[in-house]
Amino acid sequence: MPELSPGDLVWVAPDAAVGREQAGRRPALVVAGADYLQQVDALAIVVPLTSVDRGWPNHVPVAGGGLPSRSWAMTEQVRTVSRDRIVGHAGRADAETLLAARAWIRDFLEL
Repeated sequence: MPELSPGDLVWVAPDAAVGREQAGRRPALVVAGADYLQQVDALAIVVPLTSVDRGWPNHVPVAGGGLPSRSWAMTEQVRTVSRDRIVGHAGRADAETLLAARAWIRDFLEL
């Protein structure tokens, strides 16, 4: 299982997409907390990234290194994936990106 930390940018090979879900090998931002990632070593909680700026306020610009193009975290599509689907590391997002993405997720889930 890949070693992961909150804020990691990873490449994910998701299963077949349905509706507006992102498909194909995609970059994603790890939003799970460190304790979750340590205790649940077979899964990861991520949000997929897109290179299309739709101007949506909940699409968080990703600052950090390792991605081939400018990207936005699609916080409305949070998902839990098997770590077997993580096929590589792309880099790390900065702390502000992770905090902003988590704030949108908390808002959506009314936490």
